[in-house]
Amino acid sequence: MSAKLEIATAPAPMGPSDLALLTILSAVAGLVDVTGFLSLGHVFTAHITGNLVAMAAQIVHGGPPHVAQLLSITVFGLAVAAAYFLARRASIGGGRGGLLVGQSLLLLVLGLVVRSRHGDVLPLTDSVAIAMIAVAAMAFQNAFVRVSLRQSSTTSVTGNVANIVIALMALVWLGPWTRGEAAKKLRSTWPLVVGFFMGCGMGATSVARLGLLAWSLPALLSLIAIPVGAAAPATPGTQQGSPVLPRMPGDRA
Repeated sequence: MSAKLEIATAPAPMGPSDLALLTILSAVAGLVDVTGFLSLGHVFTAHITGNLVAMAAQIVHGGPPHVAQLLSITVFGLAVAAAYFLARRASIGGGRGGLLVGQSLLLLVLGLVVRSRHGDVLPLTDSVAIAMIAVAAMAFQNAFVRVSLRQSSTTSVTGNVANIVIALMALVWLGPWTRGEAAKKLRSTWPLVVGFFMGCGMGATSVARLGLLAWSLPALLSLIAIPVGAAAPATPGTQQGSPVLPRMPGDRA
C-alpha cells in the first residue's frame, strides 16, 4: 500500500484585500522595527537578522551582546512555533483572523505597559520585556503571512527588493521567470516594500514627536488589519491543510 504524498499548494492570486492587508502589515512591521530601535536601545524587534549583526559587532569590539538582542532570536522562534500551533488548532479559516488578533493583542499590551511608565527612558528590565513583546508580535505577523497568505516576509526588505528587481528585469529580458510569473511576483511584492518604508517613516517621526507614546501607533494600525484580513478570502489549501496529490497510475490504495 503506497503512502499518500502531500504538498503545499502554490499561492493563490492576490486580490485587492490581500494586497491592502500586506501593505498594512508591512507598515506595522516598519513602525515596530524603527520604534524599537530608537526607544529600546538599538534592538531590532522585527528584523532579527539585524540583531545578529549588532551582536557580532559588539563582540568584535569587546563588549557583551545586548540582552534583548540575544533573547530576540529565541523568543521569535518560540512565538512563531506558538503561532503555527494556534493556526493549525483553529477551526477552518479561524487561523487567519486568530493570528492577526494575536498580533494586535501583543501590541496593545505593549502600549499599555509603556503608558504605565513615566518618562522617555526605560529601565533595562522594562526595555527588555517590551522588546520581547514586540518581537513576539512580529513573529505572529510573519507566521500569518507565510501560513495564511503563502507570501514572502513583511520584514525582509532585502529579499523583497531583490524580487522586485528580478521581476522588473524579467519583464524586459525573459529568463528563469516568464513574464506572467514576473508580473505576479511584482504585484505581490511591491506592497511589502512600500508598506515597510512608510512604516519606517511614520515610526521615526512618531518617536521624535511622541517619545515612548509612539508605541500606540503600531497597535492602532494592527487593529485595522483585522477587518481587512477578515474581508479577504482565505487562500485555498490553508483551510483544510495541505492538499493530497492525485494517485499516479500503478499506485494502490
